[in-house]
Amino acid sequence: MENAGGGLSAIGNTPLVRLGKVVPEGAAEVWVKLEGSNPTGSYKDRMAISLLSAALARGDVTSGDTVVEFTGGSTGTALAFVSAVLGLKFIAVYSDAFSHSKQQAMEAFGA
Repeated sequence: MENAGGGLSAIGNTPLVRLGKVVPEGAAEVWVKLEGSNPTGSYKDRMAISLLSAALARGDVTSGDTVVEFTGGSTGTALAFVSAVLGLKFIAVYSDAFSHSKQQAMEAFGA
């Protein structure tokens, strides 16, 4: 998927940062990945690209097919984004309590 473009190559290539003041000096090194740097701002982008890439490789889905997900938020946004870039349609199913801002984020990616 490296050459797929559209932001997919940014998934997982998040900065690794050393936190120098969270433990006493010399006790340990603490490093964190800044997953908010993924295209949708969530670590769920990693799951979405893995899931959909594998499904495409197996032939379970092909370009133009529709992905349907019952979602509570960031998984749906990640699947909507990756689906759009890979040429898949995406339908999100969610409850009435679903956040309007999360709905708008998915709609921005064509859900």
